[in-house]
Amino acid sequence: MVRTISLAVAATALAGLTACSDPVAQREASCVGGTIAGAAAGGLLGNQVGAGTGNTLATAIGAMAGGAAAANQMGC
Repeated sequence: MVRTISLAVAATALAGLTACSDPVAQREASCVGGTIAGAAAGGLLGNQVGAGTGNTLATAIGAMAGGAAAANQMGC
């Protein structure tokens, strides 16, 4: 789980660094970064629920819900 969060943070930072002056590219980078951050946060919260297989399922559902919520909030 720590590796997943580290990868999400790195991808978010990379998306922010690669954005150029093109507004469309900036919007896409913002959407990708926000969605990844939302998925990481949702997965982290979902990981706090259950044990064993239930924990894995809750983590996956949390990640999907967090990513979808972030993308929806940002209008992606």
